[in-house]
Amino acid sequence: MKREIQMLRILLLLFFLSSCGYKPVNFEKQKLNVCIEKVNINSPEPLILDVLNRKLRDVIVSQGKKLDCSYKKNIVVYITLKSLSFYPIGYSQSQRANVYKIAMSLNLKVDDKEGSTILNKDITETTQYIGAGLRADIEKRYAIQYLGDLIQVRIFSLLSQIR
Repeated sequence: MKREIQMLRILLLLFFLSSCGYKPVNFEKQKLNVCIEKVNINSPEPLILDVLNRKLRDVIVSQGKKLDCSYKKNIVVYITLKSLSFYPIGYSQSQRANVYKIAMSLNLKVDDKEGSTILNKDITETTQYIGAGLRADIEKRYAIQYLGDLIQVRIFSLLSQIR
């Protein structure tokens, strides 16, 4: 009798574990191939183009998507810089700018492989950057990179909605 109860328990345990909702997942099917087709800026500052390209690439890779501009691409991304405002609003004792106000407005457009638009969103971000005021033009570069970090978060949240 004791042996039968133990066998019944094992049988029930096996039945319970085998019916617990295991589903095989095909990750290759879920991975999206993303192509950064164009980052269009109308600014003479090359650092802006570098920052936008790097931040967009980091967003795509961190979401587990694959950068691919071949025929396998599922999504095509376009970024257009609409405006960039860059103002020094504070100065150090040596009369060098150390506080900057930066505002960037850009358009993020995402198309599928057939060419229909999935997402078309304007992103505007404004921030202030406070530096030491001792390193000439380096403060301006750090300010642009800091703004790029904020834009990266916004793009991450928008691209994570796409399945």
